[in-house]
Amino acid sequence: MGKDREITIEAMAESDLEESVNLIALAMNKDEAKWARETMEFYFESRKRGINSGREYYVCRDGDKICGLVGLHRYVWGPEENVWLSWFAVHPDRQGEGIGSLLIGTIKEKAVKKYRKLFVETYTQDTFEKARSFYESKGFSEVGRIENYLSDGSSMVVFGMTLR
Repeated sequence: MGKDREITIEAMAESDLEESVNLIALAMNKDEAKWARETMEFYFESRKRGINSGREYYVCRDGDKICGLVGLHRYVWGPEENVWLSWFAVHPDRQGEGIGSLLIGTIKEKAVKKYRKLFVETYTQDTFEKARSFYESKGFSEVGRIENYLSDGSSMVVFGMTLR
């Protein structure tokens, strides 16, 4: 990250929705962007109604452009000490600049205050190889796998780490 750049991480606003969904489409794929839109719209609608959806989202800005995003989601019906990484993405043009490490570090700082374990779901598709390697480099390890999870036969891979 350049010294002259102002990189900030802040809570995602509803006005960030389109740019965030577009970032997920670029960094992952259009299917993931579709799911991200649905979950983010649910999050903002729940907030308007005073309902805790168990989610929180953050965007990383370089000036006025979103260059990354990350979130947490806790299943409100599940164990209170566990949380999942939600919609972690860095713009493809900005990968390798330390933005992903900054986002993971920030979200771990937030998570450790309330949670004991942090999980992330990813997939065995080749397009997710870089993500799997990144998570392992940040201290996550594979803790589970669901075979034939996606319609193309790919498996879901769950990575996790103990926070405290």
